[in-house]
Amino acid sequence: MALSEPNRRSPRQFNDLSGREWIRFTRSWFVHNPPRRKRSEIQHPAKYPEGMAEEFIRFFTRQDEWVLDPFAGVGSTLIACAASGRRGLGIEISPEFAALAREAVEAREQLLVNGDARDASRIVSEHGPGRVQLILTSPPYWDMLGKSRGGVQSVHKKRRASGLKTVYSNNARDLGNITDYDAFLDALRDVFVGMKPALEVGRYLVIICQNVRTPEGVVQPLAWDLARRLSGPFQFKGERIWVQDNKPLGIWGYPTEFVTNVHHHYCLVFKHGGA
Repeated sequence: MALSEPNRRSPRQFNDLSGREWIRFTRSWFVHNPPRRKRSEIQHPAKYPEGMAEEFIRFFTRQDEWVLDPFAGVGSTLIACAASGRRGLGIEISPEFAALAREAVEAREQLLVNGDARDASRIVSEHGPGRVQLILTSPPYWDMLGKSRGGVQSVHKKRRASGLKTVYSNNARDLGNITDYDAFLDALRDVFVGMKPALEVGRYLVIICQNVRTPEGVVQPLAWDLARRLSGPFQFKGERIWVQDNKPLGIWGYPTEFVTNVHHHYCLVFKHGGA
């Protein structure tokens, strides 16, 4: 099969990649080990790496197109937008994280709004182009940051000793503070459905998430449940599995219970098919 190059691009092609680059990205798993965080980034308890975000942005958009991150954190997606020549708009509910993100991206001519993801469509209309070509984000993984479990307990202890946050915020509107699992999933589904009008028809929504294990040992298939809930409003196109192979192993459950060392995330890909 001959691989098309950029100068032979179809008018409908939504990125600037060659066929060879396209093939490499569509592998269903990839390894990406985040670099050491900068001092300004360590306050956020669950940041994802700019380099990984940039790979998704380069695949799902072209130069100068718009990317929305409704759970922007400290601005990883917007930094990746600047590096790849895209225009990013981030929404972050925490004033503290919003300030850190704004400081990181203002010089890169990206937009950061301290606001609620529930208002994404209005914010995109007021601050951006009306519609974006990609939504790329990582929402809270339920209320797991606030629960001590396995190795998280020691991580929390170290972060508290260093004066760092262990949860996103104490805001009642923060989805990461919803304690009921089904209520959380319903709220998260409503947030993404609510921003559908802000996404151009035919373009993509990518959600990075992970299945979670409660302190009681119950595994909740968050990624799979979210994919099911969003498969009506959007077309579920599959997943890429992000693997980290530089995390230390813990001897969880030994010697009586099987407990996985979770070193992967699901990058769920949805398409706005219209209507």
